[in-house]
Amino acid sequence: MEHAVSTPAAPRALHVLLVDDDVFLLELMVELLASIGVTSVQVAHSGLEGLASYRKSKPPPNVVVCDLCMPQIDGMEFLRQLAKERAQADIVIVSGHNRTPPNDPNWELATYDGPVLHLAEKMARLQGLRVRGTFEKPITRDKVLAMMQLVGHHHAAASTTNC
Repeated sequence: MEHAVSTPAAPRALHVLLVDDDVFLLELMVELLASIGVTSVQVAHSGLEGLASYRKSKPPPNVVVCDLCMPQIDGMEFLRQLAKERAQADIVIVSGHNRTPPNDPNWELATYDGPVLHLAEKMARLQGLRVRGTFEKPITRDKVLAMMQLVGHHHAAASTTNC
């Protein structure tokens, strides 16, 4: 269930940070983003790595795509830390565990009985983050295109190409 939560941002050069522990998904998203002209992309394999990348990046990422269920610190904690740093990036939250939590007692949302993406979106917004949308995995080309449209990137040829 994809959920657009605000109007698209104005067109601009995108500097994207992808934060997910799924290496295949990261590679796929980098490839899909490059195919629509988004070439300033950093990847992080955990929330901790994502925070380090965000902090050292010049210019800072203006788009962050974040998974919720990751090792070390999960997506919720990653987003809390971004909020503490008053991050101005547009945020897109993704999860493969929207309605069914993973079998991981260490995951902060493992016992939540409801749509996790909706909760994460609300909590991030309450902390002052600019959440542009939420997407359930699996991530497809159409979902990546929709994500980028929500943050103001429009690629005319993108809708005619199938992946």
